Amino acid sequence: MSATGTKTDVAIAEAYSATGTRWRDGPAIIYDRLAEVLVAHSPVPLRGAEVIDVGAGTGAASFAALRAGASSVLAVDAAIGMLIVDTGRRPPSMVADATRLPLGPASFDVVLAAFSFNHLADPAAGFREAARVLRPGGAIVASAYAADDHHPVKPAVEHALRRRGWSPQPWHTDIYRERVPLLATPHACADVIRTTGLDATVTNVRVGFTDLDPRQLVAWRLGLAQHAPFVAAMAAVERDDLVREALDELADAPPLVRSIMVIAVRC
Repeated sequence: MSATGTKTDVAIAEAYSATGTRWRDGPAIIYDRLAEVLVAHSPVPLRGAEVIDVGAGTGAASFAALRAGASSVLAVDAAIGMLIVDTGRRPPSMVADATRLPLGPASFDVVLAAFSFNHLADPAAGFREAARVLRPGGAIVASAYAADDHHPVKPAVEHALRRRGWSPQPWHTDIYRERVPLLATPHACADVIRTTGLDATVTNVRVGFTDLDPRQLVAWRLGLAQHAPFVAAMAAVERDDLVREALDELADAPPLVRSIMVIAVRC
């Protein structure tokens, strides 16, 4: 994830840092595949490219870039707790703000931003900063949650959590009410990009996860930053009961299909 220094941004970074390995053990099964989709939409080849992964989290897009042949990857995130997960096998990283990267201009061939600019109050600032560190002929490839990205597992898990005393933190409410909508539709993405002076291709992509069973879907939701610290504090028997309740509510639910926005910029 990526932050810009406001009270909400600090809270977001703290929540993601507190999530750490629980992200890898649950949400990664979703985000690793979405990272492959992101990389596949790059308008320039990643083979041999120097890449920066902005809002890298536990490294989904970093690893996808390396599998695509990138010569190097620098992972950047505001949440140090995400960057220290599996440090022994990950590319170099730094803690930094997505809108104020401590790097020189024209330093990279490709900027990846997997579900990070949708955390920003001003996503255009993220795109402008990405363009600053990009070499001529390079590309920015960003993904964001689409407005129609729904599945029954989301309310099922939230209902089970609320019955055990969980409630959304202000940072989470702020993101989903104020920030996520800024990049959630083609029109909204175009509005943001228009203010940057960049030229982008915006695509609504639907990604199927038909191989995942309901238990894996519940693990995805429980490992998210808005839920993971609360779940970690529960006794094992209570967590097991929560999972059973969510699974009961998911009876006959359809397979998961994620709806995402992919914004590709060629500079």
